[in-house]
Amino acid sequence: MSDNKKGHFGDAALSVLHNVQKNTTENGACLTGHLGGFSKFRNKSSCNYRYQAYERAKENVEIKKRLQSYKARLSTNSIETSAYPAESESMTPAYYCARLPAPQAGDWDVTGPNRVVTRTTFSKKTYGIPIGHNFTQDTWPYWNNAHHLIPKGTLKERILEEDSQVSELMQKALLKAKYNINHKFNMLLMPQDREVAELLDLPRHIQLKDDDEPDLAAMCTDHPAYNEMVREMDSGLDAIIQDYKEICDQKIEEGEHDVPDGLLDKARLESLSKRLLRIILDWGSDARGGSLEKMSMREKKKQKATGAPEGSRGSVKRRKLGDGK
Repeated sequence: MSDNKKGHFGDAALSVLHNVQKNTTENGACLTGHLGGFSKFRNKSSCNYRYQAYERAKENVEIKKRLQSYKARLSTNSIETSAYPAESESMTPAYYCARLPAPQAGDWDVTGPNRVVTRTTFSKKTYGIPIGHNFTQDTWPYWNNAHHLIPKGTLKERILEEDSQVSELMQKALLKAKYNINHKFNMLLMPQDREVAELLDLPRHIQLKDDDEPDLAAMCTDHPAYNEMVREMDSGLDAIIQDYKEICDQKIEEGEHDVPDGLLDKARLESLSKRLLRIILDWGSDARGGSLEKMSMREKKKQKATGAPEGSRGSVKRRKLGDGK
């Protein structure tokens, strides 16, 4: 598969619209998360979601504050990670460790560490995290994820629920509008370890093997309750794609083959990303190490109990067609 084909999930003819911009976060057009390697600051491009998440964390005051809030809770105790045994009896991540050394000020900073931090992995290998290389890999300074606020798989799933003609036209229009699922406004660096998350004013990314909630089973690769919230919340992904579908249906009915610029308003998706960031940040310290799954389930139960009206932030009720445009 060519790099261009990786930027969408439709016909190969769409590849010409997949736009990869080198050494910048801007002006890309991409609908998939096909590039995430950022070791030694390599692969800087508009499609690289880890690079985008890193740049967002550096520039956004509130995100940086949350990621660096550990400094208010410094201790001398080592920190247990959430690494777990895989079926092969090896640990996941295999290149991680069972415990992290207690961080000193600067060790977990976005542009840190300010010193070489030494670590011994499960395979008994010892190495140092180089100065200034935090978050360039998924276990530096701790196990972390470059999270898509609108999950890339959820976007793909929802678009492909439409028939192939609508799906192709929708992808074409979004690529022409230069929508980028990997843009920094849709990215957030998040901890994976439960104890690390407890030291930060953020939820952790995945449920993993930790016992979060009685209604939640162990989940190591996805966050389905969060995905559902993204789809079903007021003016959420389902509502946006439904409105896009109606526009595409009209163009197909008119027999137009060309996609005019601005057919679909990418600002709808970008606005949803901003709302999702606000929701996660508002969960903040209340999460106490809880995962996105736990917090999404809690939000759903709260909305059900209070009967909050549609339009309230985080509501998972379906929006009626035409509301909230």
